[in-house]
Amino acid sequence: MSETTEYYDNNAENYADSTANIDFSEMQDAFLSEIKVGASILDFGCGSGRDSLYFLQKGYNVTALDGSSAMCRIAREKTGIPVMEMDFNDFDELDKYDGIMYDNES
Repeated sequence: MSETTEYYDNNAENYADSTANIDFSEMQDAFLSEIKVGASILDFGCGSGRDSLYFLQKGYNVTALDGSSAMCRIAREKTGIPVMEMDFNDFDELDKYDGIMYDNES
């Protein structure tokens, strides 16, 4: 397990709580403006599922992925969709998505 994954596994609840009410709609809407409504989005490093939920509510098809099992659990609970738990280096299905969200700021 990487140090980053271990950090998020150990701090998932605090991270989710501290970012839950931050308004990222400007960034999210800018991303969505580049793809058609209903398109397929990969939320790569979905964390707590905040962005995935936003995209789902806007009518997009979302695939969520994260390396932390604790963050995947939170994202599943928040979004109601399956969330893939895997090391990012093991993911190789990039050509099947219309857009890939990767937010390393939150």
